[in-house]
Amino acid sequence: MNFNTFGKGEVLLIFLISASVYLANGVTIGSGDTIPNTLLAFNLLENHTLHLDAFRNSYFVDVGQFYSFAEGNNGHLSSTYPIGPAIVTFPLYVLFYVYLKLTYYLASIPIIDLTSPTFEVYRLFFEKLAAAITTACTVVIFYLSTRLKFPQYISLISSFIFAFATNTWMTSSQGLWQHGISNLALVSTIFCLLKANRTSKASQKIWLVLAGVACGLLPGIRPTSTLFSISAILYSIFIYRSRSVFLFLGLVSAVPSLAWNLYYFENLTGGYSKMFPTSPYIFTLNNFIGTSLGLLISPSRGILVFSPIVLYSLPEAYKVFKLRFCRDEKLIGCLAISALLLVTSYCFYKCWWGGYCYGPRFMTDIMPVACYLINYYCLDLRENFNKNTKKSSIYVCFIILIIYSTFTQFIGAFVSNPISWYGIPLDIETPQYRYRLWDLRDSQIERNAKALFHQIIKPPTEQQVYAQALSGVIMQITDEKNIPLGSLISAKPASKRIIKAQLKNTGVSKWFGYQSAVRNGESRVRGRFYDTRNQQIKEERLYIAGTPKQNQMANAIGSISFPEEPGTYKLTFDLIAEGVSDFPKNNDVDQSHGFTVIVEDNYQFAQEIQVLKSLKSAKVGEKLEIPVILKNTSNFVWNNKGTHPVNFAYHWVDANGKLAVFDGERTVLPGSLPVLSSLKLNAIIKLPNQPGKYTLVLTMVKEGVAWFNDKNANSLKIPVEVFASPVFSQPNQSP
Repeated sequence: MNFNTFGKGEVLLIFLISASVYLANGVTIGSGDTIPNTLLAFNLLENHTLHLDAFRNSYFVDVGQFYSFAEGNNGHLSSTYPIGPAIVTFPLYVLFYVYLKLTYYLASIPIIDLTSPTFEVYRLFFEKLAAAITTACTVVIFYLSTRLKFPQYISLISSFIFAFATNTWMTSSQGLWQHGISNLALVSTIFCLLKANRTSKASQKIWLVLAGVACGLLPGIRPTSTLFSISAILYSIFIYRSRSVFLFLGLVSAVPSLAWNLYYFENLTGGYSKMFPTSPYIFTLNNFIGTSLGLLISPSRGILVFSPIVLYSLPEAYKVFKLRFCRDEKLIGCLAISALLLVTSYCFYKCWWGGYCYGPRFMTDIMPVACYLINYYCLDLRENFNKNTKKSSIYVCFIILIIYSTFTQFIGAFVSNPISWYGIPLDIETPQYRYRLWDLRDSQIERNAKALFHQIIKPPTEQQVYAQALSGVIMQITDEKNIPLGSLISAKPASKRIIKAQLKNTGVSKWFGYQSAVRNGESRVRGRFYDTRNQQIKEERLYIAGTPKQNQMANAIGSISFPEEPGTYKLTFDLIAEGVSDFPKNNDVDQSHGFTVIVEDNYQFAQEIQVLKSLKSAKVGEKLEIPVILKNTSNFVWNNKGTHPVNFAYHWVDANGKLAVFDGERTVLPGSLPVLSSLKLNAIIKLPNQPGKYTLVLTMVKEGVAWFNDKNANSLKIPVEVFASPVFSQPNQSP
């Protein structure tokens, strides 16, 4: 039956409703993963270049988000992640840029400084807007695809499930991750191929070309989505035979991403080759079992926990297989096989939980196929309803699962920081604390539901009388094994250690621990480090569990990060109501605990230096800038500030092997460089004052501590001839 009839009004209404809901929370969920794709268009339009070199000295270095940038093999900074999202959203960003340019012009600001922290507000706002618009478009195209085959009410049900009962809402629409743009390309491929099945041969060619364009974009958006491209190509060859050449013509859309990867990284995987020097997969049976269970039923990541409505797609996949003699079902069947293979690949993935996110982020990739299969179930429901109206429990269960799945997305969308669960009290990126993904007593859904409740119903912690009645005692501070800490603590620079505290609530006010998700006014143990001048240099937190009342005992736990510089420090612990006040002082009881911390010099000096522009000869006393790439292979962060900053420097050694210049010019790093991170630097080099043959020894130096090459770190040695006057090449003489 042909349902290829729909009005422009309903399409526009679906788009407006979807976009409005996605934007309604007013929350911007920033992710380091999306940074380059949100800057590429702006960078091209404002700085007239595709190179991201300008961001080497940006604030992204200081806030620990420089990992999203990768050093290309050609010496230019590029994106670690595929640039497909930037390509697809480029038209939107042109509009954003025009708006920004007009705004800056009216404010008499000549240029848009993309590297300034003040631009971050605009970047995040336009990222959210682009994500919401593209996801709303995806929902519309999904609806149009289902209307080609199913009645309107069934299409509306499946489109609602796709839009609001899956991570389409909390992943695709809230940030410019690859998943949302990949889904846009996938549903466009489905729509074009379904249209090709229903049109004349002349129109069919156009739809096949458009399907090829969408299909060709998929590998450059999200490499794992190449599985869907393969399915679409094989389906086209099998169904359309020689006419499938038109789909291949559309695959030219893959060229920009491929050219980018080849130009910057000389391979097809792009920046991922820098991020994953080894395979991100573990092909063992134990890993497969644990990961597959996590992806399915983990309380904080399982797809069947967050969106159990997708269960209804499983039996319908078998139905589609039985109907494989039909063109449409052949397509959906091929894509269902690809979805299964994709999920299977994630079952071997090391980081199966998907990092800092809400819910099963990786499962977002298969939602267009899973939700399309639900159409068949809805069709079966209608037929069963006509035959037997007494089986109401079936319909009730279906509706309940839709409501529940939508609710899990709703609470994630309308909580101010839905991913704070990830690192509180312990970061699940650390393997020994990954058990939290299976914690039934403090799941991500439950914690965010409580947080949403407290956003609507203000907790007592915000009342002045509550803070006045707070009181407590820190009974004991212990290590992870519950062994009391001595008055003297030894630690390595920037090392982390799990610290516990045993507490007692001695006040009238009840404490609200981290599981309560109160946030503002939450009771915590504050740790503060002071240097020898008694100046505070950093703060840490231990997170209190439960909601202990007066005279009840409580426990707190947290990961303490020690100072990065060696030396002697004082570490104190006391109680606070976060964001409200310190606990009132009790003169009768010492509420704080103090320790002396000795951060030992345990540096392992290591470096990798690569020169991008060769230096063979130069004039005496000349000062040059040479582009180099530095990689921190030490065991400590290279800080560009503080009492012992790390700078780039050099020595000059003459032809006799003697030091001609020891203290070379310093080049300050643009920001702190984390371990195993790289950056490009224009190094300042001053030539010796006497002509001759020299060796330039490039090395890092930790001021006041050591030169890296003196600590057996590999330095880069370059032979250079220094002339008394500039060397001019002689013009070629014609015979």
